[in-house]
Amino acid sequence: MTSPYLIRRARATDLPTIYLGERDYIRQIEPQQEARWTDGMHFHLKQWTNDLDRMFIAESGESAVGYFFWEVHGEAAVLASIYVIPDRRGNGLGQQLLAQFIADARAQGFSQLTLGVKADNPARRLYEKAGFSYTHDEHGYRHYVYPTAGRTTNTEV
Repeated sequence: MTSPYLIRRARATDLPTIYLGERDYIRQIEPQQEARWTDGMHFHLKQWTNDLDRMFIAESGESAVGYFFWEVHGEAAVLASIYVIPDRRGNGLGQQLLAQFIADARAQGFSQLTLGVKADNPARRLYEKAGFSYTHDEHGYRHYVYPTAGRTTNTEV
């Protein structure tokens, strides 16, 4: 079955989409952090521009309907954010975005893939279904690792 979504690398012109999605996440999942998040906008803009080469946008027709981006923390590829607009949730787009994260991180040679998610975030089920294993709780977040079989190279993906 062909996916109705095109997933492509992000461009700088996609940053407003990222902003809107991240703000929606904060308002829905961590509303008590909105003022702090807004105050940290300089940090977020720097983070998003630094991660632009590891940022992907999902489109349906001409509209952005989701995204994800990941960061490098030492030897680990860390999923920093994944977002699907509310009216597209539950249709497999989150799974496609997560699979793209795994594929991109592996293609860049990372074998350690991790993420952290608020304990009450429904996206936890997406990660667990995809094979991420719980490792520990820290500062209100549940941390997960994706099982991999050692460091990969571009030719192995």
